[in-house]
Amino acid sequence: MTLLISGVVGWSASIANDIVEGEDVVWREQLDLLLGALSALHIGGLQAEGAEIWRDPEGQFVWELLCHPAVIAYYERHYPFAPPLLLRAAGDGRLPDTYRSQWQAELEQEGFDAAYRQFLHLNARFISNDVIGYFIELLDGFYVFDTHIDEFRRVLEQPARLGGWLTRPDRWQLLEGMASFYEFALDLDQYLAALEFPMLRGHVWLHFAYWFGNGGARMEEVALWLQNAVAHAAEDESIDGAELGEALARLRAPQRYPLVLIEQTAEVLGPWLESSGVGEQLSAGSRSL
Repeated sequence: MTLLISGVVGWSASIANDIVEGEDVVWREQLDLLLGALSALHIGGLQAEGAEIWRDPEGQFVWELLCHPAVIAYYERHYPFAPPLLLRAAGDGRLPDTYRSQWQAELEQEGFDAAYRQFLHLNARFISNDVIGYFIELLDGFYVFDTHIDEFRRVLEQPARLGGWLTRPDRWQLLEGMASFYEFALDLDQYLAALEFPMLRGHVWLHFAYWFGNGGARMEEVALWLQNAVAHAAEDESIDGAELGEALARLRAPQRYPLVLIEQTAEVLGPWLESSGVGEQLSAGSRSL
């Protein structure tokens, strides 16, 4: 595990260097890669025994970028993403004792390394699959193959338009990407449901939560649309529409997989709880009990 962590910290430093060398422009794709890599490292125990990792030159370079005011605004307000808040709190020695002790206990348990490697395989599949990549860019509001998500929605809702829409090259990859995203969601839900490590389960949920509606009001709207659109993916007989809808609902709900972790780190995660809407979801859930 130590060699894996050291290797990815070096890779993270190279991404950070690319960002800084971009003529003062923080390229979003590279920043997302960096934050995702740091999240994956945190899940594996990057800072479980302190912040020494940030004291060598490469680590210090990454740390300074993580703490840059513009980068903080990016993941706290503009595109809410929780793991960097845990990373900063760990580096600053602000993690709650109960969280640190339970996290450390899990890291030492038999079976943790195997479960973590399962996460790494899922994560690699998510970031390396081109068609999923095109589809999540669409979900995130980008134009992909001259298509915006609003147009994609209309095409799915009016199948008579599909033939004409598909005359543009490569648009079929968005349909394939949607199916691949749904398949990934089913596998992620199954993985989280089977995990016997509450901290690991919470960390992994936070790692992917943005894409399932916990990245602010716009992503919540996208997630609701994804749930409503499952019938189109279920036309492929390999996907059970009811099962998929239930999985997406579970992946959206902070009361389900990450609750133990969120309860132990609520103060640290405060900016994300507010900007992502997750805090409001949790409050609404407690009021309904």
